[in-house]
Amino acid sequence: MKLILYHGTSAKNAKQIEKEGFVVGKKYNWKVKSKEGFIYLSLAYAPFYAMNHNSTKLALIKVEVDSKDCYPEDDFLMFAFGKQVYTHEELNKINFEKFKRYWKESLKYMGNVAVKPNKIKIIGIRYFDGKGLIYKCDPVITPINFQVMGEYYKELSDWIFNGKDI
Repeated sequence: MKLILYHGTSAKNAKQIEKEGFVVGKKYNWKVKSKEGFIYLSLAYAPFYAMNHNSTKLALIKVEVDSKDCYPEDDFLMFAFGKQVYTHEELNKINFEKFKRYWKESLKYMGNVAVKPNKIKIIGIRYFDGKGLIYKCDPVITPINFQVMGEYYKELSDWIFNGKDI
C-alpha cells in the first residue's frame, strides 16, 4: 500500500534533498538524535519539524512510500516502553527491525513513521515563509495530542503544501 506523507525541513536542506535525495546523518535539530539510518515522515507534524530549523525559510517535502518500508518512529517506541524522556544511547539499543510490524500503530497514534532514505519517492517540494507559523503550530508530539489535534495538523500540512498563506 502506498502512503503519502510529509517531511518538514529548512529551505536550505530541501534544496540539498532535491539534488541528492534523502541522506541520513547530515544534521540533527533535536537534543536526542533520531535513530540512525532513518528519515522521519509525518501525516501531521512536518510544519512543526520544519519550524525547528531556526529559519523562516522552510519547506515541506511531499513523499510517497510503500507501507512495507515503514518502521515505527522513535517517540512512538519509547512511549510504548514507558520512556517519555530518553537518551540517544537508550534509543540506539533498540533494534528497529524487531519492531517493524508496529509501523501502522506509530502512524495511527503518533502520526509519524521512520523510513530508510532509499525507499522514499519525492512527489514535490513546497518552499514557504514560516513567519507566524508558531501561532498555528506548536504541538507536543504525543499520542494524546495526535488524537486530539491530529486532523488540524494534517489539514495544516496540506494547506501549506498547496500554497495557502499561513
